[in-house]
Amino acid sequence: MPVTAGRWLAAGLLVATAFAARAQTPATDWNGFDISKLGVPKSGLANGGQARDGIPALSAPKFKPANEVGMGFEDRVVGVVVDGVARAYPRNVLVWHEVVNDRVGEVPFVIVYSPLTGTVAGFSAKSGAGVDQFGVSGLLYNSGTLLYDQASKSLWLPTEGLAIAGPRKGQSLTAIVATETSWADWLTRYPKTQVLTADTGFERPYGKDPYADYAANSELRFPVAEHSDRYHPKEPVLVIGRNGHYRAYPFIELAGHDQAFTDEFAGATYRIDFNYPDQRVLVTDVDGKPVPTATEYWFAWHAGHPTDPVYSAPTSDQAPH
Repeated sequence: MPVTAGRWLAAGLLVATAFAARAQTPATDWNGFDISKLGVPKSGLANGGQARDGIPALSAPKFKPANEVGMGFEDRVVGVVVDGVARAYPRNVLVWHEVVNDRVGEVPFVIVYSPLTGTVAGFSAKSGAGVDQFGVSGLLYNSGTLLYDQASKSLWLPTEGLAIAGPRKGQSLTAIVATETSWADWLTRYPKTQVLTADTGFERPYGKDPYADYAANSELRFPVAEHSDRYHPKEPVLVIGRNGHYRAYPFIELAGHDQAFTDEFAGATYRIDFNYPDQRVLVTDVDGKPVPTATEYWFAWHAGHPTDPVYSAPTSDQAPH
């Protein structure tokens, strides 16, 4: 068999086995992490069928200018702007790595993408200990990827950036603005963007998606602490956090507005701009400054925040927020 054919056969097997491993009955092997003082209900914790670092985080990402990238306009990317530098992280690369350790100049940060919960978030990687490097623990909480920091081996929630186990339990990461959108939308707004390449040092079939039909169905692969049928389990929600308080904005509710609107939450006023065709949300404060947010599926949001508020669009006989 030619070498190239062998590589593609191996890639095909990887696609088939990566998702299958995660679909197995969760184990009680916690990949060597200390969860003796877990800060969340253990009922939502599971082993995802992968060893620690079995899904390799990226720590030396490479980029190309936008004019050297051949992506479809509808392809999904996660975009950030750090110190005036715009970068786009294609979903077809993120899905195989879930965590990207990156920096612009002297500013380190981490991008998190959890395909099982649709979670997209970004955080500063600066801490009191210096610069954090994060990896994929192989453990899940309410189906979401638990990342861990290499130095202390603490476990972190991907949406909140909160340590739930280990020496740094209770500490929080500082969120940065990370926006999931279409390539067309990001490229239009940031034509000089840099783009993460598939030159990662790992052999992965980056054109294939092991979770291809997952977002469209109602099936959950792992246990969650709480259930709600209020929305489709995979309905995307915007998450705004402020001073330890959180509010969810389901996209189906945001679609009830035909233009940007303002909303008040936790003592602050936000301007929320939802673009339905691109399934993209931009949030700014009263001064027009971008506000860090996260997105994830409804089932994962509710499982972790069953009593936190959820936004509902006003009906036709109500004044808009």
